[in-house]
Amino acid sequence: MSQRRTLILIAAVVVGILAAFLVWNYTKGIQDEAYSDAERVKVYLVDTQIARGTPGNLAMQAIVEEQIPRKFKPANAIESLDDIAGQVARTDLVPNQVVVADMFVAAGDPDAIVSAADKITKVRNVDMTTFTVTASSDNAVAGLIAPGDYVNVLVKSFATAVSGAAGSTPTDDGEQPAATVSDPQARYVYQKAQVLFVGTTSVEQAGATPPPAEGAAAPVASSTQITLLLPVQATQILASLPPESIYFSLVSKDFEPKPTGEIEISPPPAENPQILTPYGPTGARGND
Repeated sequence: MSQRRTLILIAAVVVGILAAFLVWNYTKGIQDEAYSDAERVKVYLVDTQIARGTPGNLAMQAIVEEQIPRKFKPANAIESLDDIAGQVARTDLVPNQVVVADMFVAAGDPDAIVSAADKITKVRNVDMTTFTVTASSDNAVAGLIAPGDYVNVLVKSFATAVSGAAGSTPTDDGEQPAATVSDPQARYVYQKAQVLFVGTTSVEQAGATPPPAEGAAAPVASSTQITLLLPVQATQILASLPPESIYFSLVSKDFEPKPTGEIEISPPPAENPQILTPYGPTGARGND
């Protein structure tokens, strides 16, 4: 009985090997038939991604030589890497693209120029613009805001800022007159606005910056320029406010905006047993 099982097992293995060989031979035959009349010619393929504006001399390092059937070779495929020397990539190039002549253009070609405006994309299918304000570290989360972050936009002494008291005509001695503040409250003008640039640093550039050495403190800017990505009307509103009155508060990416309004600060929250802390009477950690 054991010998019979062994013979059956051997037969099954032989049949499996034979079937695998027949499948391989059939597949190879189809491939050989497909390419039997196709002369293979040299082309240049993109091996790793090439960013728009990359000089041709650098792009050569990301391009490899390959052989493909002649019928698949584009008519305008480059014949030599020298064909792209002194030029720049017209668009972003992705792996396995055959390099053709019109992928590279003269360095001054407008299509190849990388501009900060390329980073201004539509939000919810609405055209965007930018708003930049130079803020001190006190107004901008101690300089911790980074490109790609979201911030709430707070205006100090909102009623005064909106009424234009902060922009009153200077007195004869050049000093600003004291403003009469009828409503000292700060108010949020916008919530969860997207930060496009900090200074001239974009999201991509910030991500490429190596982290500080272990144990080293991250540098803190004493003053920074914050550029927000906003609809046109929002830009107009923020530009109408005194920049020194604008404060940014950092929020998480999953922060959910909710309407805010005037606040009651008399008596102070710490004297109200229903409030006491910013997180409620039991504090941030409850009864832990």
